[in-house]
Amino acid sequence: MNSIITVLERPSSLLQSAPVLSQNGFTCTLLTLAPDSETSLPASPSPDDQLLFVVEGDIAVHADGVTTLVNQGEARLLKPGASPVLTARAGRPTRVLRVEIPPRQVVTPQIIRPGA
Repeated sequence: MNSIITVLERPSSLLQSAPVLSQNGFTCTLLTLAPDSETSLPASPSPDDQLLFVVEGDIAVHADGVTTLVNQGEARLLKPGASPVLTARAGRPTRVLRVEIPPRQVVTPQIIRPGA
């Protein structure tokens, strides 16, 4: 009997993620997309707004039925719960900084009156 074994290799990830900052509610992650690829942005554990800033290259952001082109040096605000699909449009890797923004906090200072 003649048997043929086919070994399938796992494709390399189209999206690489590297944490940059996690402090005071802000979480920053540098995302690298493979050239000419399309991938969905992983869901954020944070229920707050997110900002996508394109550091290198350019991307198309498909969210809520709208496609937005974001060029190098530009940013796109994403509302909570959005699960966009990103398309790297350049012939080289695209780098995007994802910033998760904590909700604003209003701090009311205590008022101390003199002679009280």
